Amino acid sequence: MTAAGPAGVVLAGGRSRRMGRDKARIRLGGETLVEGAVRRLAAVCPQVVIADGGRGLLAAYASVDDGPGRGPAAGILGAARRCPGRDLLVLACDLPAVPVALLRRLAGQADGDLLLPRHGAVVEPLCARYGPAALAALAARVDRGDLALHRLLDEPGLRIRFVEGPELAAFGDPERLFHNLNAPADLRAVRPG
Repeated sequence: MTAAGPAGVVLAGGRSRRMGRDKARIRLGGETLVEGAVRRLAAVCPQVVIADGGRGLLAAYASVDDGPGRGPAAGILGAARRCPGRDLLVLACDLPAVPVALLRRLAGQADGDLLLPRHGAVVEPLCARYGPAALAALAARVDRGDLALHRLLDEPGLRIRFVEGPELAAFGDPERLFHNLNAPADLRAVRPG
């Protein structure tokens, strides 16, 4: 971790095929999903960029082109190019229930290469802190055609830390915290009325 802390990265470059429209621009609670993710990351990170494939979703924040690969890996690697040598605190825009307090916890720990929430057997690589070693390992895996973020857990030599058990539960029910908005039914489940 640098003295300034991690750079915040909003992942907002997906195609939103299952949702049928651009998830980043969906309004929830008076703001778009991308605005909500930026707001939460900006509360804990000195710099926030939006990995939106260069679409320029919010003029006040740097828009990051994809790096190698596709999907979330491409967004993360694009942000790593934009913020070289920095730890990245990543948050997917379609995780609207992740609280600032959990992001603060992830931003504040610097003793690992990859820090992510885990509940049961489920890890949350779209709400995680990636250090330079984890980003280098991800780039090498993408070069080999492996785009799966969770496979970084199998990477030899990476120091991986988890926020889990009672520590994670202190931030809320993990099923609710990491409720991902992928399809219209997911959105209906979180919208009042």
